[in-house]
Amino acid sequence: MHRGTFDNEEETGYYESFRLSKSIQQALHEEFMPSAKKSSTSKQGQIKRLEALINASKILNSTLDLEKLLALILDLATKNLKAARGTIYLIDPERKELWSKVLKGKDLVEIRLPVGTGISGHVAKTGKTINLKDAWKDKRFFSGFDLRTGFQTKTMLCMPMRDRKGKIIGVFQILNKHDGTFTKEDENFLEAFSVHAALAIENARLHQDIVEKERIEKELEIAGAIQRRLLPKQLPALPGYEIDAVARPSKNVGGDYYDLIMLSDGKYALVIADVSGKGVPAALLVSTLHASLHAYIDTATNLAQLVRRLNVVVHSDTEAERFITLFMAVLDPSDGTLTYVNAGHNFPFILRTEQSSIHPLLSTGLPLGMFDSVEFEQETVTLAPSEYLVLYTDGVTEAMNKSMDEYGEKRLRQVMIGSSDKSASGFMGGIVADVEKFVAGEPQSDDLTMMVLKRVS
Repeated sequence: MHRGTFDNEEETGYYESFRLSKSIQQALHEEFMPSAKKSSTSKQGQIKRLEALINASKILNSTLDLEKLLALILDLATKNLKAARGTIYLIDPERKELWSKVLKGKDLVEIRLPVGTGISGHVAKTGKTINLKDAWKDKRFFSGFDLRTGFQTKTMLCMPMRDRKGKIIGVFQILNKHDGTFTKEDENFLEAFSVHAALAIENARLHQDIVEKERIEKELEIAGAIQRRLLPKQLPALPGYEIDAVARPSKNVGGDYYDLIMLSDGKYALVIADVSGKGVPAALLVSTLHASLHAYIDTATNLAQLVRRLNVVVHSDTEAERFITLFMAVLDPSDGTLTYVNAGHNFPFILRTEQSSIHPLLSTGLPLGMFDSVEFEQETVTLAPSEYLVLYTDGVTEAMNKSMDEYGEKRLRQVMIGSSDKSASGFMGGIVADVEKFVAGEPQSDDLTMMVLKRVS
């Protein structure tokens, strides 16, 4: 029997509440057998009901799967009340609806109705039990189901299901007593049974939450491993240049990517990208970009053609709402020539130290993956000795402090000007330190990624 794993006293309490203590059994005896003057036959009937309740509470502890549990609860309720069929509705508090899953052919389909609608909705809203001898005579009864299926609802017992705090979490709807109408004893049994059913549902939901949390954590762990493998373990040395980079995901896993690739002709490709979304989907999309880039980069006739091919791959492999912003430049280290293409990414900066001026590279195009056929333009600039190329993602400029103010491009420019005499590593470190100072310990709102290239000779 699988009982799940619980990490604290409150969670353990959900499980322990299934055990029928002597005090609970005594209370049930008093409820079902209030008078010693009852007939022997009546007492025997009540004892059978009590035994059925105890056995039912044990059966409810046999699964933590919510769908299986609801089927068990309904089966136990209908059998013990000697009814033809029934439905268990659970309350969705956010949408203020009752929902249940019913068989349609061989498939389970979800049905929903607003709280307050129909007899079950009325019970959910008022918390009052409804016991009908003829459901069709009640104006709240929805006859459409009977008319569509051919089933004829006669008697009905509809009762709220409450959790340990007395909050209504669902509704029992039991139909068509095999022999006569639902009695007060039926109501007493269903009320007592509903306590254990509600606790079982709470326990299953808690287990479901734990399983989901573990699944997400595992997903993030996998995605983080994927992302770490894709980033360069070590940036290659470029004679006459300094280069450094940093990638800090806002959570366990980010959607940012950078790379430095040595080409067959002695040139270098510098890449920075930002994938929409987070988690495993974003990490897999980065993986697609990384693989395609490394496969095509040495065979492309020019940079614009390469980015067009990458766009086709990303568009065909992703959902409509996902895309990648990307900046790629090819550096000829012999003369500092930079040929670049920008696919919707933040404008990189060239810091010209002699003039203490900053020049954004303004040529841009659409992000990758938005459309299947997109043309990109490439531009060329030259990086002179002592000048910097600064690539970054919006996690830098959009970093927020406690007042929800953004770090902003203006402050970034100021720090860049003030760091113009530093190495590439010191330059980048100064920016990162200033961003940290600005946010003052507030959690990152987005991934922070930077690459800084300085020509030293």
